[in-house]
Amino acid sequence: MSITILSPLSNPDEIEPLVEAGAGDFYCGVLPPDWRENYSVAASLNRRQEDNPVICTTPHMASFDDLKKCTEIAHKKNARIILTLNEHYYDWKQYPYLTRYIEQALDNGIDAFIVGDIGMILTIREMSPDTAIHISTAGTAFNSETVHFYRDMGASRVILPRHLSLDEIGALARNVSGIELEAFILNSRCANIDGFCTFQHGLADFIPENERKRDYENACMVISKISADVRGCSQEEAEEVLNKKISWERQHFWSAMHIDDRPCGACALYEFEELGLAGVKIVGRQNPTKKKIKDAKFINDALAFLRTKNPSREEYRKHMQELYQSRYDTPCIIFKCYYPSVLTEKEEAS
Repeated sequence: MSITILSPLSNPDEIEPLVEAGAGDFYCGVLPPDWRENYSVAASLNRRQEDNPVICTTPHMASFDDLKKCTEIAHKKNARIILTLNEHYYDWKQYPYLTRYIEQALDNGIDAFIVGDIGMILTIREMSPDTAIHISTAGTAFNSETVHFYRDMGASRVILPRHLSLDEIGALARNVSGIELEAFILNSRCANIDGFCTFQHGLADFIPENERKRDYENACMVISKISADVRGCSQEEAEEVLNKKISWERQHFWSAMHIDDRPCGACALYEFEELGLAGVKIVGRQNPTKKKIKDAKFINDALAFLRTKNPSREEYRKHMQELYQSRYDTPCIIFKCYYPSVLTEKEEAS
């Protein structure tokens, strides 16, 4: 099985240039106006909040008309459109809306759903038994037994949690049968467990600036409890000491847990090809089209080098680190690496 590049998508105009860059499949979200009217920003359809005025591109399509255009264009290019319906859970009161939403998505030609909630999996299976279901990272598949559980529920693919190490992915993949596996490869690395996280990304952007608390500008940066030695300090001095401690701890926590500065796992493609993974996922529905194209081309060039040059593991790693630095103008360093064990191999060998 050859690895397919799964690219983020937010509008029909992106499909042709992304296919040309190497994307084979696309994942996307649709957030209709009536959902926004009935539910707050925190009640997400697909793990992405409403349009963010700070970033360049909306992470959503606003209508099923746009989705239909996407499926028509993609199918002509032999690519699939996979719709995200991957919130951790939904309230039963939302299900009448959600079943109509699923019907509209099917009517407009989508090829698969990305789903994290078991109730939603059962709903889709009942409504359309032949529609492919891909298990989101919200499904928390840490081992082969869990993957087989989803396979037996009718899922055709599991997207592996992004905190799994390369060795853990290898051990899991070698014990799985009858279902496809997909792994993250580029952008927005997080060491936290997606399926246990109920925060929304970037919700602080919707809080008026004068109402924000410095400790809570992003949920991933919250430090539950911070103390500092302020004995002998005045009230003002104590606040300054604590503020500095909070700032340092928050930055340290963020650096360790959630990296948005071009994190990459391309070196692991060597193992992913050997293991027979079906796809690798580029994160970034909200990214500008230019960034999406650049990312797809980078991963496509990595796969082309691997398949045409037949390099050794060491030769491949060296080439990828050089390619990453030349494409993104930043060094390949361990805290940006999705699968950091690839950067410690030489140390272990010596």
